[in-house]
Amino acid sequence: MFSTAAERFRAWTQAEVDGGGVRRFQVAFASIWLAYDVCDFLFKGTATCLALGLSTPHTVRLGALQLALIAAEAGLLYGRRARLCAFSAFVLRAAEAYWFFPLNDFYYYSAVALILSQCRLEPGAPESAWSRDTLLLQMAWIYFSTALLKTSRVWLSGGHLFVRHAYLLASRGWPYPAPYRALVSTLSGNAVLACLGVLGEFTMAALLVRRGPRRATVALCAALHGFAALSLNVWFFGASVFAQVALLTAPDAPNTP
Repeated sequence: MFSTAAERFRAWTQAEVDGGGVRRFQVAFASIWLAYDVCDFLFKGTATCLALGLSTPHTVRLGALQLALIAAEAGLLYGRRARLCAFSAFVLRAAEAYWFFPLNDFYYYSAVALILSQCRLEPGAPESAWSRDTLLLQMAWIYFSTALLKTSRVWLSGGHLFVRHAYLLASRGWPYPAPYRALVSTLSGNAVLACLGVLGEFTMAALLVRRGPRRATVALCAALHGFAALSLNVWFFGASVFAQVALLTAPDAPNTP
């Protein structure tokens, strides 16, 4: 049994697939996070969040780190020395998360950049099957673990979503349609949305692990992250995750003579 498992694992690590999906995701990932870091640097989003706890030298170091991230992402987008750029992005984002802002989105980014740094990323060449599969299994784990954490009574009560919706209404004047505004103005309405979100995330994890129907997988992914963007103001992470799911679940290109 052990030898059979070892052989299957060896075959998996040596198998090749069409590399187009991974390279398209490389471009999408670099584009999304390059836009994020340019905006973050210009409008000082992270720096503003940390303003009360940062001295001037630390602020300068944060700015230098952000500029280095922009350079690494531009290199990853351009495609020259892509693996080196991906590894540099991993190191830089991990440093930002460790020294400045321990954001879950940054940990996600670091994991993706590290995996990409081990991919071939060569135009026109096949890609190792394990690299594409690992990027999909990573997403399955994120959906599963997030859903599992949300099975707590606190989340399922709808209280967390109630506060988030109330904050966006009060501080940002978020333009919710009237029926949706009425729904999220009640704790019971937010509880329904919280339960649906958990169910959707567990379903996404199962679809990615089992390689379920692509249309259903992409549609559910779009629904989950479209809701997060329009209702909870969560944009860049959702866009990156949607690109990861949509581009990496695309069927392999047929072999051409």
